[in-house]
Amino acid sequence: MKRKHSPDDFDDRAEFIAACVSDGGDEDDCALEWEERSLKRVVRKTHVSEGEGLTFILSDASPDRMGDVIEAGGWDLVNFKRNPVALFNHDPNFPIGKWHSLRVEGDELRGELRLAPLGTSARIDEIHKLVAADILKAVSVGFLPRQSEPLTKNGDGGVRFKRAELVETSLVAIPANPNALAVAKSLNISRETLATVFAEQGNKKDQSVERRGSPGGQADKTPKRRNPTMSGPLAKRIEAAQQRIIALGDQLTAHLDKVDDENVTEADLATTQEFNKRIADQKAMLKSFEDSEALAAKSSDDTTAARKVEVTTKVETGGRRPFSVGVKKLDPIEFLVRAGTITVLQKSPNFVGMSLDAIRQKIYGDDEATKVISDLTTKAGVNPAMTTVAGWAAELVQQMVVDLMPTLLPASVYPSLSGMGLKLSFGRNGRIVIPTRNVTPSIAGSFVGEGAPIPVRIAGFTSQTLTPKKMAVITTWTREMDEHSVPAIEGLLRESIQQDTAISIDAVLLDSGAATAIRPAGLLNGLSTLGATAGGGFAALVGDLQKLQAAILTATNGNIRNMVFLMNPSQALSISFIQPTVPGGLFPFAAEINSGKLNGHPVIQSGTVPDKTIICMDAADFVSVTGDTPRFEVSDQATLHMEDTTPLHIGTAGTPGTVAAPARSMFQTDSLALRLILPMNWIMRRSGVVSFISNVTW
Repeated sequence: MKRKHSPDDFDDRAEFIAACVSDGGDEDDCALEWEERSLKRVVRKTHVSEGEGLTFILSDASPDRMGDVIEAGGWDLVNFKRNPVALFNHDPNFPIGKWHSLRVEGDELRGELRLAPLGTSARIDEIHKLVAADILKAVSVGFLPRQSEPLTKNGDGGVRFKRAELVETSLVAIPANPNALAVAKSLNISRETLATVFAEQGNKKDQSVERRGSPGGQADKTPKRRNPTMSGPLAKRIEAAQQRIIALGDQLTAHLDKVDDENVTEADLATTQEFNKRIADQKAMLKSFEDSEALAAKSSDDTTAARKVEVTTKVETGGRRPFSVGVKKLDPIEFLVRAGTITVLQKSPNFVGMSLDAIRQKIYGDDEATKVISDLTTKAGVNPAMTTVAGWAAELVQQMVVDLMPTLLPASVYPSLSGMGLKLSFGRNGRIVIPTRNVTPSIAGSFVGEGAPIPVRIAGFTSQTLTPKKMAVITTWTREMDEHSVPAIEGLLRESIQQDTAISIDAVLLDSGAATAIRPAGLLNGLSTLGATAGGGFAALVGDLQKLQAAILTATNGNIRNMVFLMNPSQALSISFIQPTVPGGLFPFAAEINSGKLNGHPVIQSGTVPDKTIICMDAADFVSVTGDTPRFEVSDQATLHMEDTTPLHIGTAGTPGTVAAPARSMFQTDSLALRLILPMNWIMRRSGVVSFISNVTW
């Protein structure tokens, strides 16, 4: 029996279900029908928020481009607040956080977006970066109209939504612009996220119920012509497979973050292998879809080409073709006849001294087909086009630049050592004073006889002052490189500067140079190497360790707080393989050195430590002071002396004055300069707390 009532007749869920049941329907079926109809009635509107931080304006009462108005006082937030999940681009499979403090203030619906914590997944971390960079700032609300009325009497204008139930709220992408895309590239955002954020809004599915664009705007619903092989079920399956691969990658990353590398269980391995298999299966499926799409595209191109086999041309004889005379249709063989004619005419008296191109131009005009065939048949034999021959035709070879492989750089000593000692920050201070007590004179107590006077002694104190010193560098690139490089060159250069500067810091930290006005002293300043134990093997290793520790114990009266060894990875490897001379002996240091310790003390391994050199020190006496963070600055206005070793001031007064050369203006050459400034300094609080041996024999 046909029911009398439809969900379209009601604004209230309970009222419809009651009417549906009265028509003889099942209550559960009626509820499901209401939900399905509600989803089809969802209206989405986008607002580019001008809020601060993560406080967004989700909607206001101003008319949008369709002329619609949502009254702020009519928002129903009760059901949404029970599960206020924030989505990205209305994708139910991509939750990014929760909305808090949803409220109506004046004519605005406001809310605070609390993103999922950093480390939840790689995609979540990238969303954090894009929000912080002010690239993602648009919010789209999905709502069910509960009560509405036309804004105009004749009904040809917009709609006033007097009551609306909020059902879904998303952070959405906005149309890309070159500046936003360049910033996003510099943040090292993955290609998948870039494609999602800067994708065309008009190609999203279900446009009949989505309204996007500028505040209050609506997506263009006019069908757009596309390559037939890039639309339909095949394209959707490719997109779905790509999304599944990304989702599985995020799940695998989250799983691996929870795995303890030193205590991997069989369950951990099984889960990892399962994720790897599922990702491999999805990639294989994606490859098959893409191959099918390529074949479909080729078939389409072949069909189009088959329709263009007939060649038409215009014969120019010095005058214009009469209006009533149609274009002559030529058989392809006639072009070969023309080429032969040109060759014969070059030998006739009327064309002596004329080039083949000039004869062709005179007889046949600018006909392109004749020119191509003539060039192929009348010119001298040449080598075939090769990928390696510049000018013919290496320039045509397709190129692809993939993501840069991480540079194989050694680990840096400085961060690990700084974390073991006293780590300070200059902040707004121009200097830091570190008080230190001298070992002599001593204020130790003495035995005193009865009635005898007690000695009065004084202690000796000193201080060391740390002032800001800095590591700095500048690099440059052109505007064209900035706009067209993939990956973005600025992000790559920032990362490279940090990596290379870490190695440069170690070079100063581990040398024997004295402190100057521009650099701190190296750890080995003023020290001489202890003699290496001869003979190699287990005995030499033990002898060297005894010498290193004894030197520090003697200098500090046995007061060592945090002893640490610095060595090259090759020495650590040698230690793990050393055996006692006892037949059948084990590897006594293997397990310990592999866990990052030696004789119970931490080991810092780095390729920046010279080979066959072992440094022993009390890390508690190492005081490091740095700025709050490395400071990067970009300029397109600066003028620089392009010198990598001894840069000079651009101009120096004198008789005569001098000008640094070569100099380059970033503004004049439309270039960009990236500068790093890293304030830092370090010092050892006590003397005698560092010892080292070079040229070890084991």
